[in-house]
Amino acid sequence: MKLNFLNLFRRSILLPGIILLSLYIIPGEELEAQLWMPPGRQFMQPPDPFTFDAGVNKFNNDYYLYLAPTLNLNFGGEFGLSITAPMNFLAYDQDPKDPTLKVGSIRKIDYDQKSDYLRLINNIWYGTYGLYKPGETTFSFYAGKLFDGYIGHGTIVNRYVNNQRIDIYNVGLMADFNNDYGGVQVFTNSVYTHEIGAARGYVRPFAIAFKLFDLFTGRSQLFGMLQLGQGNVADEAGRRKVYEEAGVDPEDREKYRALVEDQKTHQMKEEMIPIEKKPESRKEKLKEFFNQDNFANRFSIGYTTAFDTKAPTQLSFDTTGRLRLDSNNNPLVEQSEKLVIQGMDAEYKLISSKYVEITPYYDVNTIKILNSKGTHTGAMFRFGGKDIYAKIKPEYRNMDANYIPMYFDSFYELERYQANVNSQLPMTKLEAAKLMDPDAARLKGYFTSVVLSFYRISLEANYENYSGPNNSRIFVGLYFPIGSLFMISGYYTRKNFDQNKDAFKVDDNSVGAIEAALNLGFISIRVQDIRRWVYDSTSNSFVAQDEQKVLFSNSLSF
Repeated sequence: MKLNFLNLFRRSILLPGIILLSLYIIPGEELEAQLWMPPGRQFMQPPDPFTFDAGVNKFNNDYYLYLAPTLNLNFGGEFGLSITAPMNFLAYDQDPKDPTLKVGSIRKIDYDQKSDYLRLINNIWYGTYGLYKPGETTFSFYAGKLFDGYIGHGTIVNRYVNNQRIDIYNVGLMADFNNDYGGVQVFTNSVYTHEIGAARGYVRPFAIAFKLFDLFTGRSQLFGMLQLGQGNVADEAGRRKVYEEAGVDPEDREKYRALVEDQKTHQMKEEMIPIEKKPESRKEKLKEFFNQDNFANRFSIGYTTAFDTKAPTQLSFDTTGRLRLDSNNNPLVEQSEKLVIQGMDAEYKLISSKYVEITPYYDVNTIKILNSKGTHTGAMFRFGGKDIYAKIKPEYRNMDANYIPMYFDSFYELERYQANVNSQLPMTKLEAAKLMDPDAARLKGYFTSVVLSFYRISLEANYENYSGPNNSRIFVGLYFPIGSLFMISGYYTRKNFDQNKDAFKVDDNSVGAIEAALNLGFISIRVQDIRRWVYDSTSNSFVAQDEQKVLFSNSLSF
């Protein structure tokens, strides 16, 4: 009897009550990803000013207690920052045990050099990178973790990830300003070392030419009379304003005359209507729909220079053939050179409507030290509005045999020291590039990028392939939230493969991260798996390590 009553109570009251309580206490705030965000959403901040992650981190078969209190500040959507203090405390040291470690000690590789203390900075940002508004000057900067670093059309610096290694932390920088006459973009992988960077300046020659013509002919407002508004021409003689001379009530000068229907008599009568309530004409609606920029602003020419001030060309080995490391746990470099890549580009926004944009472009880049050149011919398509859209960028490439497109890419933090992570004898990327035959047959191929967005759901896919063996690359990113209850997000990229069946083969040529989050209202549970690299002295090379975390997150709102 008592057992039946308890079962009845559980089915009829307890379980429905828990469900209703969960629905009530689960907040309306959206779950946000921590590992990867779709392009254009990197600046998004968590809705709460204070968040806290705690959980278990499995790394190299050892277990750590992971704690990360985070402060998120958003100043009106135009400026924000995120500061955190990630800590891994050793909880269980499996064989082979490290005698220098004790339970409760902080993981060595996290804070063993000065630059590691920059881990406190998730990001500091202002504005939106790459945003151009006709008639305005826009400015932006972003400092922090980079998942999608790029310059221009992305033919030299593309999808740069500045924290591929677990033992090294970088705070990168992307900044730009844009107006009707041109703009500037800058990039660096680290504000601490600033060894790798790029800058692009571009001009809109037609807009500049028309502006100069206006200056010389006196049509420009800079040399003409002060712009007047609403008949305000009072002078030193004390003459009244135009609307005062005409006897117009000052309040009526913000209105216009219109015929409206009297609600009682249903007859048309003339009234003064506030200007903001004036209905748009068909011409104005069409103008808003097509939203065409002035043709003079749609053509631009750019110049890019990207560099690695100390590109390694030869690493240092001891007498036993082991790779030497410096104080920052980087491979010790025997010789290095300054690598410079220069490029010219041009684009023309063929169609610029509210829901459709088509922008063809053409880039010519030269790797100076290799005397190799490559051309990129493509077009950027955008279909849709703010919440539902598709972006497609097909590109054809024609290049010398020793030219490397997107030289600074997601893998460069590793390939800078070891071009082929499968090799037992590390060889730097520049060293391997110098061994390529410059007189071999030219490489031809294509690169295609697709971004699909449906409100908060986003899918991104990139694929490139060229003539010759092992010249393919793939990238897939997914951001899939289900309401405010569940979210899955992640990315995967692989390069240097030949057969399509090998595209999703997980090995040392692949990198990625996946995250699943469940919102229980008072707490969120996150499961994360991150693949990054660390130098392994046993194998004498960089090896992939998976960092697996189970986190319990909470937040505090004010």
